[in-house]
Amino acid sequence: MEIQEIKESRFNALAAYARSPNVKLISKEVSWYQTDDLLIVACIILDYTDDDFAGNIMVKDEAERYRNVTLSGFFPDIELAKVALFRKIEECHADIGTIRLQYNGEVNPPVPVDFFTPLSGTQGRLDPLFDELINNPMHLSAKNIIEPMMRWYEDADGNFIEQFQTTGFKQRIWELYLFAMLIENDVVLEPGEAIPDFVCQSFYGRFCVEATTVNPTVTRGVVESIPVPSSKAELEDIQRNYYPIKFGSALFSKLRKQYWLKESCVGKPLIFAITDCLSPESGKISKNSLAYYLYGYIHEWQHDETGQLQILPRRIDEHRWGDKVIPSGFFTLENSEHISAVIFSNDASFAKFNRMGLMNGFAPEGTQMRRVGLQYNPDPNATEPLPFYLNVNDEHYHELWIEGLDVYHNPNALIPLSPSVFENSAHHYLLPDGNVITNYPAFQPQGSITQIRLPE
Repeated sequence: MEIQEIKESRFNALAAYARSPNVKLISKEVSWYQTDDLLIVACIILDYTDDDFAGNIMVKDEAERYRNVTLSGFFPDIELAKVALFRKIEECHADIGTIRLQYNGEVNPPVPVDFFTPLSGTQGRLDPLFDELINNPMHLSAKNIIEPMMRWYEDADGNFIEQFQTTGFKQRIWELYLFAMLIENDVVLEPGEAIPDFVCQSFYGRFCVEATTVNPTVTRGVVESIPVPSSKAELEDIQRNYYPIKFGSALFSKLRKQYWLKESCVGKPLIFAITDCLSPESGKISKNSLAYYLYGYIHEWQHDETGQLQILPRRIDEHRWGDKVIPSGFFTLENSEHISAVIFSNDASFAKFNRMGLMNGFAPEGTQMRRVGLQYNPDPNATEPLPFYLNVNDEHYHELWIEGLDVYHNPNALIPLSPSVFENSAHHYLLPDGNVITNYPAFQPQGSITQIRLPE
């Protein structure tokens, strides 16, 4: 058995769900470790009150979930704490067969869940993306990081694995991304009902998140084709009408379910989380369409005689595509005042999981990744984003799960959402004159492509 020092982000991927963020009020983690067989992970914490160090040890239980088992004692010096921690890890590992039986005595203790072996009866029904995940070596980084992260899931519906492999793959991947993003932001997920998807407790209060996805329409077994523009005018028409209607269908369906009346949601900010699953690339095109639909405004622009950018908001009443017509302005619909915000990301994808997997030691040795994309341009007179090119293998490369997340605040919300909840995201606010003010983080990608090269 060998003890290895690891990065905090790898520790988070393995076991972040097993710790309470409230500990951060009295201490901070300063180093992280794992055994080479991954049966034990650990960290050293600095206690603010006494200014001393202690080791915290977590062990895999029968269900392959990490659980807190012991502390190694407090010491005034971090090196002494490290020696004591390693000694304690060795003691625990020597008795690992007993220590990991945390459900010992229960009639039906949980067992490890196999997420990737197709269930009996799913032959011919596997989602093509699920098949891609388990069979394409390009996605080994994603598969390897997804498996330990999925250990958190309490299958409240009773059909999680089947849906993950078949009809609900896109929805489940979106929920997994949201889980990772929430945990990264010190959110405690409260167990309970299957609806809403997440009942959350954070340093800034409790809130609820209900997830949904924009999916292709299937008519008599035929999947709807996404319109392809042949001119700039056609692209604008698609962005201003087709995509808002698709977002509207998903969000309005959720609005009709009145989640704010459920006991777990009463008195808390309620968030709808949405992503575009129409195609691997459509989320980069539809991103602005969501804002059109939510706020009921299109923002045109021009430069004045001094070269200063002027934004010209124009109110829109409806979105029309073919024989489909919906009212614009989701946040003005009846009962929408119960929705505090809508959050969106176009990066809950294999590419995201692959990059996070590589960055945190889940990729096959020798895997190379490069990331090319567009980012928000901070120039107040700019009308085009800035390009970026990043080497994911670079030791200085850093990425958060929340990177690229957009939070659209409801100006009419009965219970507003604190911007501190999603601190490193872009926050959008509609002003009375129709303009939108946005607070951006230092780096806000609009979309990107990840190039992967596997070892020979």
